[in-house]
Amino acid sequence: MLRTGHELDAGTIRARYEALVDRGGLGRGFVQRVIALAGPPATGAVADVGCGTGELLAALAAAWPESTLYGVDFAASRLGVAASVAGRVTLVDADLGAALPFTDGAFDAVFCTEVLEHLKDPARCLREIRRVLAPGGRLTLSVPNATGFAPFHRLGRLVPGAWLRGKLLPYEHPANTDQPIDTCWTYGEIVALVRAGGLAIEAADGVAHLRYLEMLPIVRRMWRPLVPAAERLLPSRFAYHVLLRCRAAEAPA
Repeated sequence: MLRTGHELDAGTIRARYEALVDRGGLGRGFVQRVIALAGPPATGAVADVGCGTGELLAALAAAWPESTLYGVDFAASRLGVAASVAGRVTLVDADLGAALPFTDGAFDAVFCTEVLEHLKDPARCLREIRRVLAPGGRLTLSVPNATGFAPFHRLGRLVPGAWLRGKLLPYEHPANTDQPIDTCWTYGEIVALVRAGGLAIEAADGVAHLRYLEMLPIVRRMWRPLVPAAERLLPSRFAYHVLLRCRAAEAPA
């Protein structure tokens, strides 16, 4: 695990995220993969924790019309954009590193995509999500996975030059990231994090396998025709974006 920005105070982190309001999402294809993994539409309350500018919320409003949607984030500027695109959503300004402002068991489903790597204590956030999930509720999350850049994710100090580091190392790597706070996890560390949050993985998917093959200008011409097969055949361990559907783990007897 590699980390950057964890020494910053909460006010500085929030202020810097306010300045990233123009940062786009991961696109319609990614959002549809997340929603597909989540399973049948929930008919009760649904939360997007770390909703950003509302890309996923807007898709959920269309795909899950009977759900009551909530978007939670700590950057007011990003919530402002979400309000303009997400439609029938209740937006909540909340510190994702603290207790979520909801009662126990409030949500039938929760989404948390590309968020945990930007928190100082992601396991606490997962425990809070577990708390607000109703019995039988499900969490669908996505986390950037350094193993999707294997073997280069273990060779960061040996990769010369800023251009090559930008192609061969994960975006969350301290040599690459422009986020105020970021964490670069391997696949095994992601699985351990989910378990530390009191959750059990029941389904997995992956997007952008061996991501560096897409980043290299000449190689990607050969790689792109193979991407559909790679998405089907390669395990999620080697996907840059790991998608997981989780439920609350049973307490030990």
